Amino acid sequence: MRSADTTARSEAQNPFDDGGLSGKYIEQPRHVEIQILGDRHGHLIHLGERECSLQRRHQKVMEEFPSPAVNPGLSPAMG
Repeated sequence: MRSADTTARSEAQNPFDDGGLSGKYIEQPRHVEIQILGDRHGHLIHLGERECSLQRRHQKVMEEFPSPAVNPGLSPAMG
């Protein structure tokens, strides 16, 4: 089985013709989404954040609202 590093380099090589990797490794990443609603008059609201980190094969298995990873001060700033 190929290592994650080898797989990532291969994924970068194909579309970008560059197998280099850049970026910071995040030990425990979180997938947090914000749902936004808008109308044709430019009015926008957000419905808060939701945690979607539990996934299988890029499909959400569970969503949790509000996200336990977002503190109450960060949530309004994100929206």
